[in-house]
Amino acid sequence: MSQQPGLGSSARFISRVLIFGSLLIALNCYWIISAENRVVWELTDFSVFPTVLFTLFAVAGVNLLLKRTFTSLALQNSEIAIIYVMVSVSTALAGHDIIRQLVPLMANPFWFATPENEWEELFFRYLPDWLTVPNRSLLRGYFEGDENFWQPQYFNAWIFPILAWSVFVILLLFVTLCINIIIRQQWIEHEKLSYPLTVMPIEVISDTSKLFSNKLVWIGFLIAFGLEIIAGLNYLYPSVPPLKIKYILPTNIRPWNAMSWGFAIYIYPFAIGLAYLMPLDLSLSLWFFLLTWKLQPVILTVLGFNTAVGLMNEQRSGAWIGIGVIALLTSRNHIIKIVKGVLTRRENSSLYYLAVFGMIFGTGLMVLFWYQAGLSPWVAITYFLIYFVICIGMTRMRAELGPPTHELHGAHPDRLMAGFLGTRAIGPANLTNTTLLSWLAYGYRCHPMPHQLEGFKIGSYFDVRYRRLIISMIVASIVGAFLSILLHVSLYHRFQFARWGVGEFNHLRNQILFPKEANLEAMQHVGIGFVITAVLTILKRRFIWWPFYPAGYAVSKGWAMTWMWFSILLGWLAKRLMFATGGVKYYRIMLPLFLGFIFGQFSAGSLWSLIAIITGKNMYTMFP
Repeated sequence: MSQQPGLGSSARFISRVLIFGSLLIALNCYWIISAENRVVWELTDFSVFPTVLFTLFAVAGVNLLLKRTFTSLALQNSEIAIIYVMVSVSTALAGHDIIRQLVPLMANPFWFATPENEWEELFFRYLPDWLTVPNRSLLRGYFEGDENFWQPQYFNAWIFPILAWSVFVILLLFVTLCINIIIRQQWIEHEKLSYPLTVMPIEVISDTSKLFSNKLVWIGFLIAFGLEIIAGLNYLYPSVPPLKIKYILPTNIRPWNAMSWGFAIYIYPFAIGLAYLMPLDLSLSLWFFLLTWKLQPVILTVLGFNTAVGLMNEQRSGAWIGIGVIALLTSRNHIIKIVKGVLTRRENSSLYYLAVFGMIFGTGLMVLFWYQAGLSPWVAITYFLIYFVICIGMTRMRAELGPPTHELHGAHPDRLMAGFLGTRAIGPANLTNTTLLSWLAYGYRCHPMPHQLEGFKIGSYFDVRYRRLIISMIVASIVGAFLSILLHVSLYHRFQFARWGVGEFNHLRNQILFPKEANLEAMQHVGIGFVITAVLTILKRRFIWWPFYPAGYAVSKGWAMTWMWFSILLGWLAKRLMFATGGVKYYRIMLPLFLGFIFGQFSAGSLWSLIAIITGKNMYTMFP
């Protein structure tokens, strides 16, 4: 691929992209960690993070001014694109479902252990000292706050586990990057997947002046921004009249009380905008299957199958695994060709050599890492095999369809293994070490792997050299991993909010005290989810008229989608009307309005979180 003129020299690339991008990574990580732990919630529950899009919006605006005044200081489009990818990948690490879930696992067992819960007798001997902080006296500042982390006793106790976990996270992201390099050409160039979530950054970067001068963008922006400002003022000053755009219908009457989280009718401009970017059949599938998932426990309760209600997460696990397996099967010829070409030295691309051998050696180092921690190699290999299949499924869903959120709680690879084999076959040492890995599978909402692949799509649009894009993502992984862990630990010492993650060790205690055999009923539901996904895939590929995507079935059941579904329905309806009245032309004409909805609500939500961080007070949060 030819080199973009704006990325001419290595010195410019280092200073304008890597260093500036790393500074923005540090700011975003601090922003996310401070906000989600202290004053607002759920900034990283979305497929696109509000703070990252706000940062892009701000950088593009400032860069537009520089182009008109100080041209030599202005960034090229390709440079902004790489910086956006760097910030997006690293911010995922700092988010709600990744490092935030990891850090408590390093300290919680030693602080919350009591004679009654018997944690010390049951599993302390299996916890590796180099991944945890076993000195209870040195944990007081972490749990009680109002302490300076940078004191020698605290820093010395934490620094080695921080570095050890950083190495593992970097290894993990390097392996996912290698997988993305292998599947990139198949999904981007051969299958030409749509990547709806790349539309926003590409529109902002490619022609900032035209976008910023479009009146529809600012109409959408002001509508969404105004709604968020009014909601925030009402939160602070109840005398300010609120706009009633969020309702929860009562479901406290049997059998409707079988629904989880009630029945929400919420209007989110950003979700309407994201639904407008999605393929029509996907947005239809999301709200249709949400209603299906909502009604399923009601119907099962009426029919007397109450136990099956609690196994719907297993169905979703099977659906995600199904999408991952089908994605690999669809790409098998491409993957086999690349691997065979590398192993026989017929492949002439050095990137594929890096990807294949990097994936093999990276995975081998991860298994060795956990073998040193006390995890049996067969458990580690099986665990990461299941985990990467789920991650590939998630990445495929985003590449093909771009759902506004994707969450999968309870789908821990070790728990799926226990369902098939029983906890007795896995053993207490392995159960303890996989508990330390539980943060990987907490919810999958802000996982970096899809952001890496979307980075390749954005890079291809701006003709960015893949080597520089790969270097940038590796740098983002290193900076983001270390800073995310360090900032969580240091801020926990300053503010008292380290009070979650205990449930994982209670679950571990029960697994050791009460070993179970294989759970065949749960695994049947995993199989049901897999089969339904396979059937939906076949129907979607065989029949043009079939409207339902398997990704809609897999993604729509979840906490976040419960609040978004009605807005997705509105976005679907708006896009349907545009195509019905004026076709693609009308869709393109109205696209800036819906982009404005996204930018407006995300900008207002980001500003409220900044105000909350500065003042140290709870503020209105845009979601839920």
